[in-house]
Amino acid sequence: MSFLAPLFLFGAFAVAAPVLFHLIRRSPQGKMPFSSLMFLTPSPPRLTRRSRLDHLLLLLLRAAAFCLLVLAFARPFLREAAALNREAADRQRVVVLVDTSASLRRGDLWAQTLAAAEATLTKLRPQDEWAVLAFDQGTRPVVGFAELAALDPGQRPALAMSRLKELTPTWQSTELAEALIEAVGVVNEGADKTEQTARGARRVVLISDLQQGSRIEALTDFEWPRDVELELRTVAIQGGNASVSLLGGDDSPSTSERGDLRVRVTNEADSTGENFQLRWRGDADATDASPIAVYVPPGESRVVRLPKPNDPANQRRVELLGDAQPFDNTLFVATRPVDEVEVFYVGAERTDDATQLRYYAERALAEAPGRSVSVKTIAPDGALPELQPRKTPLVVLGTEAGESQRAGLRAYLESGGTVLSVLTAAGAHETLAMLCGLPAIESTEGVLSDYAMLGQIDWRHPLFAPLAGAQYNDFTKIRFWKYRRLAADLLGEARVVAAFENGDPAVIEKLVGKGRLVVLTAGWQPGDSQLSRSSKFVPLMQSMLALYDPGLFEARSYVVGERVRLPAQPAGATEFNIQQPDGSPITLPADAETFADTAEPGVYALDLPAGRQDFAVNLDPRESRTSPLPVETLEQWGARLTNEERRAQQAEQSRQLRDVELEGRQKLWQWLVVAVLAVLIAETWLAGRLSRPSLNQAEGLAS
Repeated sequence: MSFLAPLFLFGAFAVAAPVLFHLIRRSPQGKMPFSSLMFLTPSPPRLTRRSRLDHLLLLLLRAAAFCLLVLAFARPFLREAAALNREAADRQRVVVLVDTSASLRRGDLWAQTLAAAEATLTKLRPQDEWAVLAFDQGTRPVVGFAELAALDPGQRPALAMSRLKELTPTWQSTELAEALIEAVGVVNEGADKTEQTARGARRVVLISDLQQGSRIEALTDFEWPRDVELELRTVAIQGGNASVSLLGGDDSPSTSERGDLRVRVTNEADSTGENFQLRWRGDADATDASPIAVYVPPGESRVVRLPKPNDPANQRRVELLGDAQPFDNTLFVATRPVDEVEVFYVGAERTDDATQLRYYAERALAEAPGRSVSVKTIAPDGALPELQPRKTPLVVLGTEAGESQRAGLRAYLESGGTVLSVLTAAGAHETLAMLCGLPAIESTEGVLSDYAMLGQIDWRHPLFAPLAGAQYNDFTKIRFWKYRRLAADLLGEARVVAAFENGDPAVIEKLVGKGRLVVLTAGWQPGDSQLSRSSKFVPLMQSMLALYDPGLFEARSYVVGERVRLPAQPAGATEFNIQQPDGSPITLPADAETFADTAEPGVYALDLPAGRQDFAVNLDPRESRTSPLPVETLEQWGARLTNEERRAQQAEQSRQLRDVELEGRQKLWQWLVVAVLAVLIAETWLAGRLSRPSLNQAEGLAS
């Protein structure tokens, strides 16, 4: 038996009161004077025998009444009657979250992870519900609640460990926030909310190296439940880490046949080394270049320019030597030949005139990665050579083309080329009309009180798609001082790609045959706008080069797990053929838009009609930030970490709530009160019986 208010048991000492009352001998209160004794000296009566207890049954009834009343106030209850409910209330629902990201490839971290998982699983009690999840760039189940519930409790840890031992660390990055959010969702699925059973504890056990490169930003938008705790089981090794990555991150272009490769060597703050070397390697571990010494103190980084080896076959990867943790010391590089293309500019401008269109177009196009672009000027009355879209992906009209040029431009458009017509003045546009197959097209000057800005942009269009990201899509700082007002319907079936705030078109696209005619109603020179002096101008001009061939593959460097955007296949193609770094082939349907199986770093090969295109897949640079993440950071981002003192308080509160619930159902105190009343009735009756002879005797003496 247990008591809800055990302090009331001290009231049992009050049972001494009836005993004292029974032991007290009262002196006679009445006095009878006798005349014969009035001259004698008074003397107190001498005690001839000790006080003793009389009427033991009456004493026991009175003591029992006190004891039963004390028990009633102490609120007793029987724990045996709630054994099953208590076990259910103590049941925990646990999700064990195991990190399998690339940083676990260091040293014996994976062995430590398996040992920590086994220790965690063996401590779980038979009544607990639990599941195991693995995570890196994504989260996947290892063993679930339903599968374990069907097994004997003793078999569950063995099954989970056998599944974990089948796993190995991947090459993917650590999406810690997404994994924690997923684990919280799993641990709260099917929560027990019945009235008969209290809601058990919810807990997520994270087993990870908790490195600083883990992505935890998504926790800012997640409200962590108050009844779910996060318990950390971290694994670690001594010594820091150094890494090599492409300068500029995963958006950097692959190396080409011109220029050196620039890389960044980073040394973590807890590293013990500072002297490293960089060297080129080929597929057969051959090289014809000497290693380059690099000095990088702990906690710093250095940018290194690597001259290319003479043999292109040795330009496949860059290795970092001198680091104790080799998992991120190889940088794969995809080499590709430089595309030599021409851009024709129709106009009569000088190349050094900074007030005209050509001056800015020539400089923007020259920076195209993987291409060697030469801009050639043709006078409006000059002869137009035969244009081939692959050799000449773009023709820019800075003025009206001559009559002898218009037919060639029309044929160029129909064969798949791109013509960019910039309206630098209002009036009749004969070249534009001829290219659109219309009799006449005229424009007027736009009416502006001060300036205009772009208000509507189609981010899905290939021209603006590279700038659709949140960090690039701000065009509010680009002001247009002049523009030509041209309705899109004047061109026939045309598409408005961008418009000004007042709705007038700024960029119009019309498909002509296999090609594209793009019309800009304002120029990019300083007299018309600020476009040429903005950071958006170069990407826009480079996107113009790519419009001619949607099948052009962007052979940049990707990170593991990133989707590779595939080019459009020509008519009649049935499949994509991709060769993985280990030489195994992958076949995709011809209508596939992306390739997602970039599971390991290396150089992949994509077979295209124009030839083989290589692209490199490297480890995410964030995964190389292996310094431990402070535990306080998770709390600052909203996670509710396990606290032993708080857990003890919660356990005590849970116990008290269970006791109150149990005592409220049993209500033994009511029966004790009934027993007190019954004892008092019996005591009153017995006391009355015992007092009658004394009264009769007193009446007899009085008579």
